[in-house]
Amino acid sequence: MATLDPAQIAAELAAIRNEANSDAKGRRLEKLIAVIFKAIPGVELEDQDIVSDYQTEEIDLFFWNDRAKEGLHFLDCPLIIECKGWSRPVDGRELRYFATLLKDKGRSNGVFVALEGLTGNAKDLTAGFFHIASAMAAGQTVLIITGADLEGITSGEDLVALLRRRLLDQVKHQVAAIEGRAVKKRQQTN
Repeated sequence: MATLDPAQIAAELAAIRNEANSDAKGRRLEKLIAVIFKAIPGVELEDQDIVSDYQTEEIDLFFWNDRAKEGLHFLDCPLIIECKGWSRPVDGRELRYFATLLKDKGRSNGVFVALEGLTGNAKDLTAGFFHIASAMAAGQTVLIITGADLEGITSGEDLVALLRRRLLDQVKHQVAAIEGRAVKKRQQTN
């Protein structure tokens, strides 16, 4: 797999965070994400900033995914990626919108890049994390990548490992949350 320079990634992330213009910030983040994803075997950027004919939605990054064994064989083809270079954590409304976009496009999963993370608490499924769990219950898996995650990427292999771990953890967390609610409900009725 192709290697990536972590120092260049860190420098670009710093430049993105320091960018005052939000449109420029978003374009730079999309460009960085495209470079990083193209380091994965079988993944090619098909298109970027696709706006629907009705001007109602936009896809930031649209990748062809050959589903190579050493690549993203566990994710959809085509693969849709949303990028948010916000200076604050992304709220649940944006995650819900992305999950709906995936559903409308017949995709079962996609990647959401949130430079500064999500609102809420992952353990308690509050705010943004609630919407990730809700989307999964409805059939759409949204895998999150943060700026902190990107700082640790040195190769396409690292990104594959990160996304694999996120998928496994999300499924396990969803099961644990459902089982925990069932136990709590039984305890309340006894």
